[in-house]
Amino acid sequence: MSALVVLAVGLGLPGLLPAVAAAGRSPVVVFLAPLIGAGMAAVAALIELGVPSSLLVNYTVVAAVVNLAVLAWWRVAGRRAWRLTGPAGGWSAAGWSAATVVVVAGCVAIPLTALRAHMIGWDANSIWLTHALMVYGGHHQLVTGLQNVAYQFSNPDYPPLVPASGALAFGFHGLSDLDLAPEMTVLLNACALGAVGTGIAAAGYGTGFTAGDTGGRWPARVAGVAGAGAICLVGFAVSASFGVEGYTDLLWGAAAAAAVIWGLVLPTSPRALAVAWAFAAAASLTKNEGLATTLVLLVLIALRYRPLTMPGSAVRNWAERAVFVAVPALPGVAWAGLIRLLGIHDAFFKSASGESLVTRAEATTVGMAAHLAVAPVALAALLVGGWLLRGERERARLGNPVWLWISCIGSLAIIFGTYLIGGLEIHSWLANSVNRTTIFAQVVLYSELAIWLVIAADGAFARGTKRVPEVISDPDAADTSGAEGDYTYGRPPVRR
Repeated sequence: MSALVVLAVGLGLPGLLPAVAAAGRSPVVVFLAPLIGAGMAAVAALIELGVPSSLLVNYTVVAAVVNLAVLAWWRVAGRRAWRLTGPAGGWSAAGWSAATVVVVAGCVAIPLTALRAHMIGWDANSIWLTHALMVYGGHHQLVTGLQNVAYQFSNPDYPPLVPASGALAFGFHGLSDLDLAPEMTVLLNACALGAVGTGIAAAGYGTGFTAGDTGGRWPARVAGVAGAGAICLVGFAVSASFGVEGYTDLLWGAAAAAAVIWGLVLPTSPRALAVAWAFAAAASLTKNEGLATTLVLLVLIALRYRPLTMPGSAVRNWAERAVFVAVPALPGVAWAGLIRLLGIHDAFFKSASGESLVTRAEATTVGMAAHLAVAPVALAALLVGGWLLRGERERARLGNPVWLWISCIGSLAIIFGTYLIGGLEIHSWLANSVNRTTIFAQVVLYSELAIWLVIAADGAFARGTKRVPEVISDPDAADTSGAEGDYTYGRPPVRR
């Protein structure tokens, strides 16, 4: 209960205003706000690492600056800012929004009952709890602790989002209960999966941010809400006990998967982009493989929002693509740079392996394949869905599934390369980690299955009623002020 209070009050409240500014009245706000708060805590820890200071002071300043910036933006943008977050956006049916939050929250709550056992995994103890205590101790303890050569075996270069969240809990309640830190991690795991779930539910609304919805697409909405709940249970299932023992692999994997759904699957809009950026930043600040995967995702999102075929100045277009990548990646890249500047490294590449690349490649291929049984099923769904439901997917303005598959394959390639060139003995390394490093790919592929289910439900309903949805122009489509819409930033079309 103490960890839940810290999540809601310590992270959720400071993150609420930025979450509403990004997502409007969408159900994702419930799960986005704590992750934004955790991201701000990570930035506070980054400042603590570089400047003599404490986490609580830095967090207060960072949260105040971010919230004041949002208020200033609302003040300057005026009516357009309200349109971005008001009744014109979000979900037109309050009942469906409430149902989405209830179902998703209920499904993530079921695995959370395991917290009563107070389980703390090996990494949760030796890495994340220890890092949280260093962050809680202030600048000197953080720097000297991470630089201690005796601690290098436990990856002192890992990003600070989880340790900062745990240290914030200690700031609220003291050090009498060390379980608070891993419990915070588990709750953030639940928030990240909730974000994936609300993204799938948004796909059931066609555009996810449709204005003037006629309310006739209830099968897709039911499928979307059902898929939203299912992905939360699936996420905890594929992470096994690691999801409730304080490990961070589910957190970065689910946050990155949420960035895929909101940035590469749902229809393009400024709000969907902002939400995707927030989740990508959270993933990059959680773990090193999260940062590497996030950079791939941000490049793909930039290319989707600013395609290579986009007219206009090539210099300007490439500059905008660079901004789309650099802005959300900046905190994670800054942490990685500062860590290297302080001479802090992990143990994975400390020495060269005596095993041949062929041996490592064979072992890695077998090890990763054992945890990707969903891939053939997802591939079959892609082929069948592309053949039978391509029109429905395009009418819903959902992104090409190729984007999602490239993100999945790109992440797996990074993980494969890490195992290939790392210095640890490959078989023991795989035995201890491959079931966790493949969580992102599994959540993404299961999410794609859920999205195809939503599209199939919509298509079956449309065919059964002889009512094929037609995309027509909204009366206000001429407004290209930047409030809503595609790359043109006009308002999204309305489904009649």
